[in-house]
Amino acid sequence: MLAGLFTAMASAHAGGTATVECSKPGDAFGPNPVPVLQVTYNTGSDASTPGLFWFGIISQDQTLGSVLTPQGWQNYTGGLYPFQARYDNGLLQRITLSIPFPDGAQTTAAFLGYSVYAGHGAYSYANRQKVADRRDSLNRVKPEMVAKGRWRPQFDTDDTYIWSLIQKDMVDNNKYGPILKIPYVDCTPPLVGGNS
Repeated sequence: MLAGLFTAMASAHAGGTATVECSKPGDAFGPNPVPVLQVTYNTGSDASTPGLFWFGIISQDQTLGSVLTPQGWQNYTGGLYPFQARYDNGLLQRITLSIPFPDGAQTTAAFLGYSVYAGHGAYSYANRQKVADRRDSLNRVKPEMVAKGRWRPQFDTDDTYIWSLIQKDMVDNNKYGPILKIPYVDCTPPLVGGNS
C-alpha cells in the first residue's frame, strides 16, 4: 500500500530540501526541545497555478509511513494521497514548513533512516475544462438518475475528481521525490548540576 505512495517517488524530482533541527524550549513546539523538520520546496513553473502540496515520511522497508495533512500527521492507509495544503489561488513559488515529527519525542530514533518526500501537482487549464465538462454531463443526467435512485451524494461535488487530476499531474510529471533521509538527532537537553 505505502509502496504505491512512495516507491514510485524514487524518481528524481525536486525542488525541495529539508533538515532536522532542535526546537528551542518554550517555542511553538512546546516547553521541551524536539526535532523539527525544516522544509523548503519550490514549485517551479507551476507557481501561481492552483494546486496541491504533499509531504510525508516512509520507513526504509516501505511498510510504515505518515503524511502531513492540514489536521496534522496521519498514517497513510491507501487511496488518494492526503495532501498537506491546497492552493486554490495558486501554488506559492516557495513553500516552507517547520514541523515536529509525529511522535513528539526528543530524538529522531523512531524515524532513523526514513525518507522524507515532498511533491506538488497543478490544476491545469486542461484539467479545469475536464471538470467543467464532467459537471455539465452530471447536471444533465441528474434528474433522471435521481428519479431512478442512482444519484450519489459524491456526484454533487467535484472535489475528489479535482484531487485525483492534480495527483495524476504530480505522478505523471515526476513532481515529487525524496528530499531527506532522516538522521539521528537528539534534542534532549544535557543534564546540569551535580551531586552535593
